[in-house]
Amino acid sequence: MKVSLRLFTEIRGAHQITLDETTDREQVKSFILNFTVIHGLPDPGRDIRIGVGKLRILLPSMMSYNEVHRQYTISIKASGNTPIAYRTFLKIWQEVFPNIKFNDPKSDLCMTCEEFKKRLNQAAATLDEDKEKKQALIHKEALEHLKLVKKERLFYQANTKVANEYYRKLKAKTNLTSPSEPNSKNIMSHYSWDFAQQLHYPFEDQQVGPIYFKTPRKAHLFGVCSEGVPCQHNYLIDEEHFLEKNANTVISLLDHFFANYGLGEKWVHLTADNCVGQNKNNALLQYLMYRVQTGLHEKIELSFLIVGHTKFSPDGYFGLIKRHYRRSQVYTYEQLVNIVESSSTNGQNLCVCHSKNTASPIIYRDWTSWLSQYFTALKGISNYHHFKIEKGNPLILVVKEQKDSFDIKFKLEKNKFPFDKERKNLPKQLLPEGLSLKRQWYLYDQIRCHIPNRSDKDQTCPRPKKPKSELKNTPSP
Repeated sequence: MKVSLRLFTEIRGAHQITLDETTDREQVKSFILNFTVIHGLPDPGRDIRIGVGKLRILLPSMMSYNEVHRQYTISIKASGNTPIAYRTFLKIWQEVFPNIKFNDPKSDLCMTCEEFKKRLNQAAATLDEDKEKKQALIHKEALEHLKLVKKERLFYQANTKVANEYYRKLKAKTNLTSPSEPNSKNIMSHYSWDFAQQLHYPFEDQQVGPIYFKTPRKAHLFGVCSEGVPCQHNYLIDEEHFLEKNANTVISLLDHFFANYGLGEKWVHLTADNCVGQNKNNALLQYLMYRVQTGLHEKIELSFLIVGHTKFSPDGYFGLIKRHYRRSQVYTYEQLVNIVESSSTNGQNLCVCHSKNTASPIIYRDWTSWLSQYFTALKGISNYHHFKIEKGNPLILVVKEQKDSFDIKFKLEKNKFPFDKERKNLPKQLLPEGLSLKRQWYLYDQIRCHIPNRSDKDQTCPRPKKPKSELKNTPSP
């Protein structure tokens, strides 16, 4: 279908230039996205209210809109095109990506804390006789919020310390080089996990020019941190082998981690952020109940950090990877693996490769549908921050709103659970769709030319086996 493009006129200095609005807008969008992938980091507060419904991405505080526009200008000129003016660039940015901001050390990562500040300022600006009393009440509310945040943070740190003490004792008397049998060691472990931003390749540390306006090959990064060791296993998954960011993917990766990298603990404490789609959902809770029910753990506790105050260990490991990545040249998946593994001087960042993991392959399964046959859903799940399942009564889920709240018990059994530790029956396997033919030809035509070495070209952007003529009958990616 032929798309009609609206033309508009923009004044640049003393010259009047006619622009193709759609083309310019798409180029700006591509540039900002690629620039953010390279230089940005997710908001540690993970409060989507600040990012207008999306997770906020923070660019370094030393940068500015002017600096990014300058980089855009250099890159677009290197592509043989004319840059748009700063004001138009800024307008497109703020319309399309309101969640991409610059990190201000003075700003709060928590929307609740920001609201308290605004209310205090508003109260101070009024001429009300009772304004001091109102300010005192707001201040008291703010202190209660911070007190709660501190309690939850101390609880997280205490669990890490306990897990570290158990690990040191275990390491002194046990060989930990091979996978441990589940529920075989009388210890407590503490694990936390999260997704990082995608990593693009090919990538060069001094990257400018046409590739900023294209979409290179992508790899997803999912990290599981062994808080007590400490180290982090980073699942590096190329876009060809990635399912999608949902509960099935998170559970499948956690299941693989427990089977291959767990310490064999009887008691485990887990910590995650408050992302409902990926972490805070009934499927994950049901999977943890399944683990206790089948004897893979005797006790599992799951805690979610307070929204706006969710910075935790995985962020630090991801930061090391991102810092090393930004200073490197990466043309292939194998080179990206090396970036992850060499990002920490003491070897604490470990890479779990998806494509070459034949000994213990990562298998995505439809855990959500399968588990829902045996467990009922917990209503009002977002109201609770702490969950516990124990061997004595694995069909009972114990929940708490806060660390110091009273226990609330829910029986979530729907149908009798027929399985045991042997795991002979598992959910059906889910297969990633892989790269569409359109995406394969895009990489070959648009990205391959940015890779200098022929063998690297063939690894990252090989020529598709199907001809371009079949693209007409192929749905868009």
